[in-house]
Amino acid sequence: MHVDGRTVIVTGASSGIGRATAHEFARRRAHVVLASRSRDKLDALAGELADYPGRRLVVATDVTDRLAVEALVRRTVEEFGGVDVLVNNAGVGLFAPIATGSLDNMHHLFNVNFWGAVHCIQAIVPYMRRQRRGHIVNVSSVAGKVATPYLGAYSATKFALTAVSNALRSELAGTGIGVSTVYPGLTDTSFQENMLREVDVPDLPAYLRTAGPAAVGRRIVQAVRWNLRDTYVTLADFAAVNAYPLAPALADWALRLFWLGPGARLSVEGTPFEAIGELAEPSAADASEPPSESP
Repeated sequence: MHVDGRTVIVTGASSGIGRATAHEFARRRAHVVLASRSRDKLDALAGELADYPGRRLVVATDVTDRLAVEALVRRTVEEFGGVDVLVNNAGVGLFAPIATGSLDNMHHLFNVNFWGAVHCIQAIVPYMRRQRRGHIVNVSSVAGKVATPYLGAYSATKFALTAVSNALRSELAGTGIGVSTVYPGLTDTSFQENMLREVDVPDLPAYLRTAGPAAVGRRIVQAVRWNLRDTYVTLADFAAVNAYPLAPALADWALRLFWLGPGARLSVEGTPFEAIGELAEPSAADASEPPSESP
């Protein structure tokens, strides 16, 4: 599908990959609908895109709210007469152990990363069916192919998104609607710094962040233009995912060595809810326990 003059909804558009993706579509003369929770950041982004051809629409949206998502799609169709592309990019991250991690944070993770995407898909597909055309891009992650220590819950949301893509692609065969899954690896954005943290984990050195958000945005546009099924941003990402099944025990050992090294102890500083971003409210049981003091 060519993107010139097409209408594109990008969720999680206020920063990182979403922001870069909005730039890439706008550069190619698409009409871009900017969706995220932060109206101020979306307005600033719309200003950045003003010099590109095409029109912009800002709709502050919480993808965990099904009615808000339906309103986003309706507003888009009213404004542009249809909707051609959905980029399901909104997401949050979580570093937490599976056995002892906060269930509230895990539920919040699924509400955004999984249910948010499903809300968008269910709201937009009826319009695309009537048009007999459309394209849905689900932004998964290399973590949606390979799970690592402390990223189990996050990986589970991305594995689930991969499953949704694969099933949806078959269900929509013959309708003119394409479905792509994009698997970014370690990307040079603030995403890791903004992840919810229940454990101390090593900071990733810059040289491991092999792609910038613009590279991911370009790959998303390519996925739409060429109707790509599964696509990776770098050769290293592709190699890592495809090498894992060949030597899973060795790969698990290497991942444990990295994540469970001397700097990966359980955090005793603050509570699981004291992190950057909007978090789930603590449960009554969690709220009744005061935070531990640092040694």
